[in-house]
Amino acid sequence: MNTRGRCSQAVPFHQFVSRLSAHWQGHASILRRWGATAQAAAVELCASELEDEARAFSLESLSLGQAEEESGFTYSTLEKMVRSGRIPNAGSRGHPRIRRCDLPKKPGGHCESAQGEQDIAELVLAGKGSTSHIP
Repeated sequence: MNTRGRCSQAVPFHQFVSRLSAHWQGHASILRRWGATAQAAAVELCASELEDEARAFSLESLSLGQAEEESGFTYSTLEKMVRSGRIPNAGSRGHPRIRRCDLPKKPGGHCESAQGEQDIAELVLAGKGSTSHIP
């Protein structure tokens, strides 16, 4: 965790959530100007819930097995990192846990979308998300 109380590894995730929330707040502002106050309130509520859920997701405490799956580091490596204090222990002595936002990143590792798929975050922020699945 950095000095501001935010998990440093979660910065890109929080930036995405902030950008999407601001995007939705902008839409809510337009709706409100056009007199659609109920719809504006619904969009604002969605933005607020997104921020709350993102915060809860980042702060979720994971077992070392779950952390292994998400980080790509082995169980024993994560265990050593917690024991040495490199990663804060969100659990108790003998039962270590790691907050999702404290998960280390493997050097040179980066999130990649599946081959041939566009990045969902870029699509949403560009306003190109498909709504064909919405009834």
